[in-house]
Amino acid sequence: MAISLLILLMAGALLVCAAIAIAAWPRRDDPTVRAFLLLAIGAGIWCAGRMLEIQAPNVAERILWAKLQYPGILMVPVGWLLSVVRLTRPDLVVGRGWLTLALTVSVAGMVLVLTNERHGLVWPQVQWFGGVGLHTRAVFSHGPAYWALAAYGYGLLSASLYFLVMARPRGKLSGGGRALLIGGLLLPVVANVAYLRGWTTALGGDLTPATFSVMALLVWLCALRPHLGDVGHYARLRVFDALREGCVIVDDRDRIADLNRTAQRMLPGLRRGDPAPASWMATRPYVAGVPDYELTVEPVRNLDDRVIGRIVFVRDVSAFRTREHALVEENSNLAVRLNETVDKLLRIEGDLYRDPLTGLFNRRFFQREAGVLLAAAQERGTPLGLMLIDVDFFKQYNDIYGHLRGDECLRAIGATLAQTLDEGASFCARVGGEEFAVVLHQADAERTRAIGMRMLQAVRSLQMPHAGADPSHPFLSISVGAVTRVPDSPLIEELVAAADVALYAAKRGGRNRLVMAGGQASAPRPGDSTANAANAANAANAGNADPSRPLV
Repeated sequence: MAISLLILLMAGALLVCAAIAIAAWPRRDDPTVRAFLLLAIGAGIWCAGRMLEIQAPNVAERILWAKLQYPGILMVPVGWLLSVVRLTRPDLVVGRGWLTLALTVSVAGMVLVLTNERHGLVWPQVQWFGGVGLHTRAVFSHGPAYWALAAYGYGLLSASLYFLVMARPRGKLSGGGRALLIGGLLLPVVANVAYLRGWTTALGGDLTPATFSVMALLVWLCALRPHLGDVGHYARLRVFDALREGCVIVDDRDRIADLNRTAQRMLPGLRRGDPAPASWMATRPYVAGVPDYELTVEPVRNLDDRVIGRIVFVRDVSAFRTREHALVEENSNLAVRLNETVDKLLRIEGDLYRDPLTGLFNRRFFQREAGVLLAAAQERGTPLGLMLIDVDFFKQYNDIYGHLRGDECLRAIGATLAQTLDEGASFCARVGGEEFAVVLHQADAERTRAIGMRMLQAVRSLQMPHAGADPSHPFLSISVGAVTRVPDSPLIEELVAAADVALYAAKRGGRNRLVMAGGQASAPRPGDSTANAANAANAANAGNADPSRPLV
């Protein structure tokens, strides 16, 4: 009768463990639930093994089922302690070292149990008391390994007592619930002592497995069932794992408290309880980089604004970097094309403002740039010099030598004029067939005259024969009309008109010379007669110029 009662107790305990394990199984992604499943499944294995041990017909089978109970016996205290820690201190991370130690002890214990026949450290002796049916009995004597494993298990249970006593009441574990769990800890102790003293013989033997199923049921009723009903908690867990970014939670000791599935996939070497890489914590301003990943480290603060940990977000930026490299390459190609376009535009602008025959600036450039320099000179009150230059007897040169030689002549004179300008000169432009203009920035009369005389001498030095020129100087020459003044009008046409009058004066005065506007004396060429010099001086007066008279 007692044996039958014990079997019923074990069967009922097994059903309780199976029921609560099945109820909790869908939420096994929760660390608290995983710890509870370790407790419930371990208690169920223990109860099932104990029930089958009782029904075994011989000593060999009894020993076999006693051995097969030990996975559950070793799982129960670990599952209980982890469940209590998760319920009372969810912020506390159980390090890998402790879990590895528990696993090592469990494996060593199983090896000792399975090989007991060789050393007898767990059960030195098993006595068989025969009978009929269920009235047989096997008595196991206990060796040092048995007591060591028992001490290990009860040591873990005692450690859980500290967390239950020291924990503050929480929403899912009230003060009454903690009291029930503390009381539940006494059940296996009482049952084991009663078994060792023979007090439970009337009930069929050791009731310890059933007491652990009661403990699992207490955890379920007092804490886990309300915990599983917390939709917000579960949703937070799901969101944490559903993030496309890797998320690693680091505690205040710089150890990894948790990490989501994305982080586990991205950084497979990381484990809960591992020290966080030092480079993460030393990063300022909380941005670090590893190959193909970008890490952002954010502090976690409590209500007192004290940093209690950090959250590390891990982003896979390999695709962004690929696109970035593509954009850099594309931008580089665009820059090359842009430079090519700029070069083309500069060439077009050069063609727009350059005379194709001589390479000098053209009339369009002269009109634009001379107006700019005139406005600047007027604003600053500085003088501006202007020279108009005409090639003497150029029509006759074309008639005698042909247009090709005429083009060569213009190119040579244009190059000579450009080379004669000093650094202070602004520019030289071809403004007509054989006409050139020189604009001199901040040039007074003396400087303008000096530059003009150098140009006259430079063209004379070319010694280009001209059969149609003045017999006294049978070479190509130029005439120069110059003006310099501080502008009082924004119109360049006034300076052009004054320089043009001076140019006509130079032509009528005998050509191959420079005349300054405003009645200033001309610069006669070497070998001029006294009469020609006088005529040039008289022609310098703007009123004496006759624009209707053809000058070539």
